[in-house]
Amino acid sequence: MSYDLENLNLKQLEGIIHILNQCSDSFIYIFNLTDDVYYISAAVKNTFNFSGERIENATHELMKIVFEEDRSILMADLDALRTGLKAEHNLEYRWTNKLGKPVWISCRGRIVPNFANEKRILIGTVSITEEEDRADLLTGLSTEAQLRTDFANFWTKNQCVSGFLLKVDIDNIRTINEQYGVLTGDAIISKIGDCCRKVCSGIAKAYKLASDEFICMNLTGKSAPIAQKLFEDLRREISETDNGLDYDVMFTISGGAVAFMKESSQLDALLKKVNYTVSVAKNGGGNRLVTFNAGDYSKHLRNLDFQEKLRESIRNNFSGFELFYQPIVDAQKMYLDKENTVLNVIGAEALLRWSCPGYGMLSPDDFVPILERTGMIVSVGRWILRTAFAQCKEWCRVQKKFRLSVNLSYVQVMRSDILRDVETALLISDVNPGNITLELTESGFIDNGIQLQKLTESLSALGLNVDIDDFGTGYSNLRYLQYLKANTLKLDYSFVQKAIGGNEGDRKIIKHITEMAHELNMKICMEGIESSDDIQKLTAYAPDKFQGFYFGRPCSKIDFREHHLRPDARRDVYEK
Repeated sequence: MSYDLENLNLKQLEGIIHILNQCSDSFIYIFNLTDDVYYISAAVKNTFNFSGERIENATHELMKIVFEEDRSILMADLDALRTGLKAEHNLEYRWTNKLGKPVWISCRGRIVPNFANEKRILIGTVSITEEEDRADLLTGLSTEAQLRTDFANFWTKNQCVSGFLLKVDIDNIRTINEQYGVLTGDAIISKIGDCCRKVCSGIAKAYKLASDEFICMNLTGKSAPIAQKLFEDLRREISETDNGLDYDVMFTISGGAVAFMKESSQLDALLKKVNYTVSVAKNGGGNRLVTFNAGDYSKHLRNLDFQEKLRESIRNNFSGFELFYQPIVDAQKMYLDKENTVLNVIGAEALLRWSCPGYGMLSPDDFVPILERTGMIVSVGRWILRTAFAQCKEWCRVQKKFRLSVNLSYVQVMRSDILRDVETALLISDVNPGNITLELTESGFIDNGIQLQKLTESLSALGLNVDIDDFGTGYSNLRYLQYLKANTLKLDYSFVQKAIGGNEGDRKIIKHITEMAHELNMKICMEGIESSDDIQKLTAYAPDKFQGFYFGRPCSKIDFREHHLRPDARRDVYEK
């Protein structure tokens, strides 16, 4: 009998896993990453403090079992699996047993492709690994268990270590496995193992870690330049060695090195540093070595701390998140009274803020990139839509024609069913869609103007207004501009300030963009207005809206209502 995993439901999968667990020494598991539900063999309770076979709120509960120093590694891998950045799970880390002692496990798994309802389902096995030195079957090098033993023995004897760790990672092994097959990938890993053993001779000891990673460790006081030369020697040896593969099989390696002198830290702390340097090398394009930089690493740790605090805020019903509002003014009629004292505020832009203990209130530049990188922007984005739409509904009871603008992150659009999220927020808030403006950053769709066009059409069909934000900051696809169902082009702060500062070229561009937008029945909003002098210089271009600190800085909903919202009854008095 065979099973088509794509057509089984979760209950059927759990039944199959229950049967298989009775026939295996390993613990077979299912992790529903979408719903955060974990199912594993009941036998696991003999060694570890699992509450049962089926665990709700699984990520949180699993972290209670995972050894504290390994939690961030596992969390990062789960985030990548959950958001679709990877489909394969292969980690060696530690669980804490019932006696409170760390136990090394090998956890492997793969995402079930095209599972029903597009859920991210991870299926795999957990095996308890032995602590004795085991040679890697593919390369013959010592494994991570021996790396830890060697380091611990040296540290115990000297109470400190001096030398370096050099980590080597194959940049494109996954592509090679997919294109040429696993046997070709294994041949490359084996050959790199041979090269590591050769170049490390007399300098360091080479170890094979999980998957396609190698560590070269020196504990006899060798310095960072030696580690750098070792990496270059390794690259040269790889290029000069006949690997027996077809010439069209191309691969490169990335490296990270951390040197230390009389270091009292344990191995895990050093591995975290070298893992970080490798990730920097790979994220920078690969095929290079990066040496450890303490300042950059401090920023990295700060971001990791942010990431965990952000995740906790989301779990705690988005505590710490808040929307601030910046007024948008009618540029054609900036004041309601003859004395020019009452601003004609026609709307506002909702801007995300986040505060947490230890850091206070932070601007989006500090945390939005983290939300986008981890995929948390999807859930936060839904909260923004619902919160902003409900606020607009409330304010429209006071000022009927008030419009609230909400930014849509490009990552949020690409990783979620944005139309369904918007429709849900409209339904829950019962706001008039005509009072809502959604802002899209055109540069995010630089390679897909058609996709941007379809999205603006769909949003417009819901009765919403659509603005193109940050227009003019970089590449602007004029080809699709005439087809976009956009209401307003928002000219970016930096672009506007260059024109105000006397740049003749930018002034001409702003003039032509404004004329073009008006001919296409779109309005122009100029951001970054900071003084009355700015207004005098820009009024000649006939913009439709102004936004900037001159009219008001972003503020809380209470302050905005008090200082900027203009009740219709009072507005009538001014306009008379």
